Amino acid sequence: MQYNFYKKRGHNVNTFTINGNTYSIRLTEHAEFRLKQRNIDLFQAIGTILSLGQERITEYKNSNKDVFIMDKVNNFSIVLTIESNTIYIITLIDKSDCYVKENTIAVNL
Repeated sequence: MQYNFYKKRGHNVNTFTINGNTYSIRLTEHAEFRLKQRNIDLFQAIGTILSLGQERITEYKNSNKDVFIMDKVNNFSIVLTIESNTIYIITLIDKSDCYVKENTIAVNL
């Protein structure tokens, strides 16, 4: 089950292109709140998303599943979803060892 509060919210924080397709990364209001509350660097979060690489980003696009990235190097996690060419950052967590709910794609970095 995906989070419903992100779809119409958020602002663009980055764009990039894979094989001629331009993607945008959008930070939802909730994610922005958590980013500040948990003192997570936005540039590190964007770097973590980009480190998925083009193959996984393309694979997860329109999967209708949340993606839970656990960044063990920087000790935080990101929950996101990819719809069309938009990556929505749903929330950020200030630890990398977390419970991942069912029907979510888990990625360890």
